[in-house]
Order: sequence, then C-alpha cells, then structure tokens
Amino acid sequence: MRWLPALLLMSLSCTTEEVETVDPYDVQVGPYNADVRWTAYGIPHILAEDYGSLGFGMGYAFAKDNVCVLADQVVKVRSERAKWFGPGPSDAHIDSDFGWLHLGVVAQAEEGFVALEPDLQDAIIGYAAGYNRYVEEVGVDNLPPACAGAEWFPELNHIDLLAYYLHLGQFASGYVFADLIGNAVPPDGRRAAAPPAERLDPILNPGLGSNGWAIGRDKSTGGKGMLLSNTHFPGQGERRWHESHLTIPGEINVYGASLMGVPVINIGFNENVAWTHTVSNTPRFVVHELALEEDNPTTYAYDGGTERMTPHHYIIDVKQDDGSVERVPRTLFTSRYGPVVNMPVVGWTPLNAFSYRDVNDNNTGLSQTWLKMNTATDLESFKAAHRDYQGIPWVHTLYADDQGNAFYTDSAATPNLSEAAEDAYETFLDEGVFASLFAGYGVFVVDGADPVNTWVEDPRSVLPGAIPFDDNPQLLRSDFVSNANENMWLANPLEPLEGYPLIYGDTGTRRTPRTKMNNRFLMESGADGASGADGTFTLDEVEAAALSARASVSEDLRDQVVTRCTGAAAVDLGAGPIDIAAACAVLASWDGRSGVDSRGAHLWREFMMAEVFDTEDLGDRGKLYGDSFDPKDPIYTPSTLAAAPSTGADPILVALAEAVTLLDEAGLELDARLGDVQVQIRGDEEIEVLGGQYAEGLISIGTYSGRGGNSTLLPAVSHNDSIHERTQLGPGGYVVNSGNSWVMAMEFTDEGPEARAVMTYSQSEDPESPHYADQSHLYATGAMRPILFTEADIAADPELVELTLTLE
Repeated sequence: MRWLPALLLMSLSCTTEEVETVDPYDVQVGPYNADVRWTAYGIPHILAEDYGSLGFGMGYAFAKDNVCVLADQVVKVRSERAKWFGPGPSDAHIDSDFGWLHLGVVAQAEEGFVALEPDLQDAIIGYAAGYNRYVEEVGVDNLPPACAGAEWFPELNHIDLLAYYLHLGQFASGYVFADLIGNAVPPDGRRAAAPPAERLDPILNPGLGSNGWAIGRDKSTGGKGMLLSNTHFPGQGERRWHESHLTIPGEINVYGASLMGVPVINIGFNENVAWTHTVSNTPRFVVHELALEEDNPTTYAYDGGTERMTPHHYIIDVKQDDGSVERVPRTLFTSRYGPVVNMPVVGWTPLNAFSYRDVNDNNTGLSQTWLKMNTATDLESFKAAHRDYQGIPWVHTLYADDQGNAFYTDSAATPNLSEAAEDAYETFLDEGVFASLFAGYGVFVVDGADPVNTWVEDPRSVLPGAIPFDDNPQLLRSDFVSNANENMWLANPLEPLEGYPLIYGDTGTRRTPRTKMNNRFLMESGADGASGADGTFTLDEVEAAALSARASVSEDLRDQVVTRCTGAAAVDLGAGPIDIAAACAVLASWDGRSGVDSRGAHLWREFMMAEVFDTEDLGDRGKLYGDSFDPKDPIYTPSTLAAAPSTGADPILVALAEAVTLLDEAGLELDARLGDVQVQIRGDEEIEVLGGQYAEGLISIGTYSGRGGNSTLLPAVSHNDSIHERTQLGPGGYVVNSGNSWVMAMEFTDEGPEARAVMTYSQSEDPESPHYADQSHLYATGAMRPILFTEADIAADPELVELTLTLE
C-alpha cells in the first residue's frame, strides 16, 4: 500500500554492482486483528498475536484519547505549518518549517525506516493504521473541538511517525533551536535579529522533570525490587503521557505509559523488570564557534585553513491572508559540525557564526531501545537494550527487578569528548567571550577552528560520536538508587559516583532541595521517614511517600522561621507597616506539607520565593540560610536559618511581610486550604491539586509552565495575570498545568507484579470523554488506583469494555 507519492531512494543491495530502488512508503498494511479491552479510567489493554496488530490496537486506543495532539505534531515535522496556518507571529511558522526541513527528520525517516527491526516496523505501520481507522470511523468533523473539521488534519503514515520520534529525540537540542535554525541566514541585511538569551532557558529548564526510585531487596519488605515513577511532564501538548498494556502471548507483556504516538512503553514494567526515567541535563550537543573569513560569512577557519559552509536550498508553501498559497524559498547552511543557528544574543555576524553537532541527530534507535526494554527479562538483557541501540535520548534510567536489584544509569546519548578536548574547553571557557556567556545556560561552546574538538569515535558505540554504554555512569545496589534530574553524583549517597567525563557535570557541589527530599525519604526510617521502623518499604509506604507532599526546605526551616517571627514588630515595606503576627501564627500551626488540606502552604511558598531572596540565597549561605553546603553532608546542608542582621531590616521578616502583601493582593486568606487556592482546569471544572514548586523541596510538584513543553498550536489553558512571577500567583490563587503527571508505585511479589498509578490530568484530552477528568478527581483525594495486569483482573473489572479490531 502506498499512502503518499513515493520519494525514491537508491540503496545498495547485496553486491556493489546491483542497485535497487526502495520506496519507503510502499509497505504492507495489515492484516490485523487486535482485542482492545478498556478497564476503569479508560486504560486500554491490547491483546494481539503479532506486532502489527498490537500497534494497530494501540494506535486506535491512543487516537480515541489524544487524536488532535499527534495530528498537530505531524503537521509540524512535515514542515507544513505555514501552509495551513500562514506565516505566524513574526514568521514563526515559516521559521519552524524551514528549521525542521533543515534538521531533516522526514528525510532521515524515509532513509532509516527500512533499517529498523521488522517487529518495530510492523508496530509503527500498524499504529498509523489504527490511528487512521479511528479517524475514519468517527469522521474528521466529529473529532474533539481542537481539531474538528480541520482542513489541516493529516492522514498519518509510518514515515510521519518515525520522523516524529526523531524529533522527540531532539527535545534537548533541535526542538529548542528549530526556528533559530530556520532563520539563520548570513549577515547581508536580510538576517533575523539575534534572539534574546531567554531562548536558551529550555536547555537547563526544559519544562520537564521527574523523581525516580528503584528499591532493592535490602530496602524492600518483600525482598524483591520496587519502583517509584514520579514524572513531572506538562498536562497539555505533545509531552503528555498515555497509559496502556501491551500483550502478545509468549512474546511481550508490558504495562506503562508512553509519549504521544509512540508504539512502545516508555516507562513501566513487565513480569520481571521495571523502570522509570528522569530528565538528564547532561548536554546532548556541542556548539562550535566559527571564526569567519573577512567579507565572506559562509567561510570559516578550521585547522589552520578555511572551509566553506554547505548551502541547502528549500521551498515551502505559505498561506496568504486571501487564502492563496505562495511558494517561499530560503537557503540555509551547515558546517562540518551541523546546522548553523541564529544564536541567541549574538546571531550570525560578519565575524562569527555558530554551528552545532547533536548526538541525537538521526538517532533511529529510540523506539528500538524501548522495545527491547519492554521484552527484557533480567538486568543483563535490559542493559543489552541500552548497549546495542543507544536510543535513550535525554533521560536517566532507574531499574528494579524481581531479583531485588536496583540499578541506575545515565545512558542517554552523550557527546564523547577527548581529555584534550575537555582541557581545550576549559581554556576556551576562560578566554572566550561566548563560551563563558553560554555556559550559564548549560551550553557547551568550543572553538570550531580546533580539530581537537572532534568527537571521539569509539567502536563500542553504535551511535556515532557517543560515549559507549559501558562508560556511562552506572550504579548497581541492593538497597536503592534514585534521581531527581541532577547528575549521577548522588544516585546513592552511600556510594557517590565520581570520576566521569567533564560533560556529565560537577560532583561534590550543592544539590537541589528536591534531591535532598528524595534521599531523605529513602534513607530515613521509622517516625521520621517514609519506610517502616526496620528501614524497609511496603507498597503502601512508597505510595504514601509519593503523595505525601513533604518538603525538605520547610522541614529544615519552618520552626526556625516561626521562632524568629513570633512577637516580631510590624515590617515596613515602604507603604506602611505590615503586621506579620497572623502570618506567623499560621506558619506555626501549618502541617509543613503541601497537601490539599494543608493550611499555610501557599503562605510558606510566597515567603521563601519572596523577591528579597535571590536564586543563590535559595541554595546556599546567604539571606535565607546561615550555613553553607557541605559535600560530606549533602542531604542535610544547608539547613540553618540565617541570623538576623545586627542592623537594618531582617530579610526573613521582610520576606514574610512580602508574602502577606502578595496574598492580600491575590485575595487569599493566610490560612486558606491549599486545595481551595491551587487547581488544575479541566474544561469548566477547577479541580484541587496537591504539591508545590521545585524550590520548595517537594517531590510532589504542581506548577504552571505557560506553554513550556507544549509546541502545539492547539488551545491551551492560560494564566497570564500573574501577580508574582516567581510563583505564578494570580488573582484567586494558582493554576497548575505541569508537575506530577503519571505517578506509579510498584513491587514484585511471589505472585507477580503489583502496582498502583494515577494520571493526574486524566487519560483523555477529549472533553466529551468520561476519562477527561476522572483521574484528576482521584488525584485530588491523594490516592492512586490499582493497576490491572493479569487477565483475571482485567476480565473481572466491572467497567470492562471490549472491542475486536480487524483490518484485512
């Protein structure tokens, strides 16, 4: 079957003399036969006899819940936004289209699909067919309001999906730079203005986070492995999770959550192994500063000579105001390293340009890695999935199994820099203006003229220029490993990981309050901890910890703040004295958590995020803390409140007065229930949400990220009337659209896996679906639901709905 006009590729056959034409679109679609069983909360359990049918059922079930999101993203990676939506604000759609064309994800998918393993090819083809089947049954006009009747709505094919996966792999690189690649043209008077530095914020603050625990036999009451998956992904857009259960008898039986449109489980468990991921900030790309030849901005210095950039000529369709379509050309450039980018702050000048190499460029191993993880039976086969495909793009991995192993690795694709390149970078950092400027944003900038910065090609690595899996940070324990988005150093504080390449980041440096809280949960026991008096965890205790809304900063400082503010005089912020006595009393009676019934959590948040404290104050000795971080005690330092100054205003009392003022402006009572002032919006409903912000030291996150992490053009919940930008406090309280997303606690038992989960924003994005807000209400109660994994449990569910899907 041929879904689109073929783009013929030439590929070598078994002999160099013979050449055959391969049409990547000409594939067999069907026959398929899949049983989809939906249980409570709309969870699909797909049963099939082959991978094509499994994908067919999965694609159909996904479309039923999230049809519009994937359609929007396919239009993006096809470089067709300007065709359907016009130029966009400041030509944003044009720049995006040219950027993704230049990144070449569609061309790479066309070339790379035939090299995928047959089972994965079948699953992807089936997934597209299942998605299309749902759209055909319902009709485009009857889809959810976000895309109903849309002229832009595409019919999907397997190449679209693979291109989309290649784009997912660049969340930490090309995804951030796409429009800046699309408008990077030489300085001849037509170039785009240099973007602001804030365009680099998503590198270190990608709008994604997570906590992950893998608990081994020594910390598990049952003596087998346990796992906590506590992901912090946006509740809107393409980074939402979708939950499902995939079974081919005797071949695969895996349960978990997947990113939009992906035909495998990204986070979950099977009968023997379980895993989760947390976002890794290790750089996935290196920017090369190019010194340009005078009067020739497309020629740059390299190794004592010069090289010319390669021009690439593109044409896209752009919809005009009158509905007509205009063909618009643009020429973009690559250096020996990769695309030239319109670098924030600097741009492309007559003297300098910037080009980058991305280790995840054309990384077709993503889904292949996860498919092998889905079918792994033990630690060695799980490791083999990482080693053989190196498709993990930008996340740490936490693993537990039925043998009681707890394993951590940052196996995500990482540039392999030589020791000489590391030394050269540190010199360039001291001497180069741009390297030091961008280092603060987590961007490696090196001298593009120096061949020492060429990545090492290690034969053990299947991904060109990447550090081999066996050299990635790894730790195997029988007690626990964890991660909260920082580097590998404290995967287990009892065995710190050190001595890895520079690109993995510093060790022995202060950690975030959230890293501290995760490790306190795992290391403390009895009345002060999450585990029992014997130091081991039950499944109930892991679930309770995940939703407890404890926070390390309040546990360290709240009592000290109350001591300071008790009996304190009113504070003058310049507009008259502010009485802080009532606020002090609220903090004294507050339970110290950010649960929906907690009274005073919002007051504490505004206090510690007050403008009197800068970012450094929130992490080390300064106006908030009186002690410094100690690398020998990283989980409990700093933890002492700063002393009151001998003269002048006390920053602690000023912060509390600022909080009182802000909450008064927002119309909130100081002792309001958090659930009454912090909500997520699902249609016309406002549903209370537990949790707080990263700086507070919670593992239960509830925050607002604007459209961060949501590149769709679909309608989204907005909260533009912020009173306090740091906390996103607005009139009436806080709107949450990011933070805790799919949360799962599981353990292996003698009878098999037992697990519980909650999708905080619910399974479906269709406002007419009964599963649009059902789990959101469950989450508001601070509870998870049982995961149904066995055939007996599925069959016994009173809400079971069954459908057999076929395609001849």
